[in-house]
Amino acid sequence: MNNGRRWPEEVKAQARKMRLDGATYGEIQKRFLVAKSTLGVWFGGLPYPDHVYFTNRDVWMRHIRELSSKTKKAAREEKVSLIMEKARKEVEKWSFLQSVETQKVILSMLYWAEGQKLPEKTAPLSFANTDPRLMLLFLTVLRNCYVIDEKRLRVRIYVHWYHNVTETKRFWSKLLGVDLTQFRKTYLKKRGSKRYRKNFMGICFVNYGSVYLRREIEYTGYNIQRAITGIIPYSRS
Repeated sequence: MNNGRRWPEEVKAQARKMRLDGATYGEIQKRFLVAKSTLGVWFGGLPYPDHVYFTNRDVWMRHIRELSSKTKKAAREEKVSLIMEKARKEVEKWSFLQSVETQKVILSMLYWAEGQKLPEKTAPLSFANTDPRLMLLFLTVLRNCYVIDEKRLRVRIYVHWYHNVTETKRFWSKLLGVDLTQFRKTYLKKRGSKRYRKNFMGICFVNYGSVYLRREIEYTGYNIQRAITGIIPYSRS
């Protein structure tokens, strides 16, 4: 043993090298006659040698789980990437998307899913969502399919405490091509105690003051459903 004397740095270096090469504490102690506690100090901060994964089950299992998680994540990301690329290439070939008929189908389905429908007899055209892509698509196909009076468009934004109202309004104004003078008063939702999921730029509501246009878009959707399924689940007035 060392009997209290300081170990030479070259001895420490050789011991560390043995450890990194995979030597066990016992093997290193046999060569240098160093206490295990001393070796623990010397090896502080060193990575585990590969053999430790096999001799320490907890360390090994943690290592396996981490590798498995990384492998699965990489596989998922690769699969999603391939799906995205396949979808992009496929849609690029769809020239029929530019036809008014196709866009009327898209418009009616969008409104059926996300548009305001009640009270049915008096409600104007109103569409709302948090996704800027969906809002832009809706307003684009609406303009492509019908001649509308742009001045009758109204936009209202619902925001949370963490949103910047001015920036949010400018964002939607530029994206949708609607002047800020056509924005109604912003609704600011009070901060509550419940958990919530943050959204990008609040909720955007686009309104167009025409009950008849709303009904035409709705009934287009209902008739598409009947034409495809051949079934009328119930009648609508």
